[in-house]
Amino acid sequence: MLAVVTAGLTELIIAALIASGIMIAIGILSQQEARDAINWDVYVTIASAFGIGTALTNSGLAGLVASGLVSLGEGLNIGDAGLFGSVYFATFLISNVVTNNAAAALIFPIAIDAAEQFGTDILLMSYCVMLGASASFMSPFGYTTNLLIYGPGGYK
Repeated sequence: MLAVVTAGLTELIIAALIASGIMIAIGILSQQEARDAINWDVYVTIASAFGIGTALTNSGLAGLVASGLVSLGEGLNIGDAGLFGSVYFATFLISNVVTNNAAAALIFPIAIDAAEQFGTDILLMSYCVMLGASASFMSPFGYTTNLLIYGPGGYK
């Protein structure tokens, strides 16, 4: 599968679907095991976050929150870094409550609106959201392995 994708013959998703189909066809994987391997909770959470993100944009709440983030960024008096820092921190906080994918889907429309209001690069803001959503490892509550050692390690 990887050789076919690396050679550029097909997309990764197509190769993965074909490989999984072959595994089921020759009996390496049962149909029940294939269904059980799908983590539906994660997909429902991410899909819901996309819906909520669209609702935030359509209702104007994303613009309102973006204005708040822009005000916070300007209030720090450090230019673009203030806005990027506030968006990063907001994304980090949300990623400790929901999955990092859902956090990115929720904050992305807000961050793009803030970037447009502030006049900064949208691509850089996208990177900021991506990194902020992946930063849940910094909190003892944001990542499963951190929680596993939080109690026994005696951290406070």
